[in-house]
Amino acid sequence: MMKPTVTITNNKLIKGQYGDITFGPWGLECSDQHSFVTLTDQPRNAKQVGDTWHLSGGRIRIAYETRKPTSNTVGLKLRIQALDDILLQDAVIRLVFDKTAIKHGRIADKTVHHTNSDKYRLYPTNKAELIGQDGATVSVTLDHADGAGRFDPYLYLRDRDDYWIIHARLLPSDPVDQVWLRWANRFFTLWAPDWFSALLWRMPAFKKPLWRLRERMGRHWPEIQAVPLNRLKAGQSLSMEVTCHFH
Repeated sequence: MMKPTVTITNNKLIKGQYGDITFGPWGLECSDQHSFVTLTDQPRNAKQVGDTWHLSGGRIRIAYETRKPTSNTVGLKLRIQALDDILLQDAVIRLVFDKTAIKHGRIADKTVHHTNSDKYRLYPTNKAELIGQDGATVSVTLDHADGAGRFDPYLYLRDRDDYWIIHARLLPSDPVDQVWLRWANRFFTLWAPDWFSALLWRMPAFKKPLWRLRERMGRHWPEIQAVPLNRLKAGQSLSMEVTCHFH
């Protein structure tokens, strides 16, 4: 029976292979309004000191674990504790797979083919799948999520460049504490005043279409969207547990 091979270094999955399917690196992400924390890319406006990250809006402590509980599963755990009161956009467990040997993906009973759309197919579900050209299946399950009563759990499936990306994600739930209505491009980022963003957010005709608009529409859409933030009070935590199953 086929088994996955994985390389885990410093508690992070660096690379792996299951039949013809290759994957990695995997990690975490977290954002406030002006800072971005990541283990697989370049952090922005964020400084790490041990397990503590200093963001523009305050400090957080991150605990992240990668383990292989069985021969056909990999488990990922994330816990983010606020050391100061801080407004957060999200918390993420991130899994990346090379597209070459994958026929299609599935999420929320929908089949998705890789067209490099860069759409975030985001759903309040606990399972996403990738089907290999050789018939192998990789499924990602969100087994546990605790949003401290202020964040709701989602999974998304995304086709970007040469990769399939699956995120387990905690996003702010209503009523939100702040809305960041922004337009970003490679030259600059502009955003509306908080009072104006909050006003539009209270109008259903604007709230629904603007909510993470660029993410939903894909790479050919202007980088215009409304991003809610909720406050995590000092001492409160966000946590998720994800399992990747190889069938």
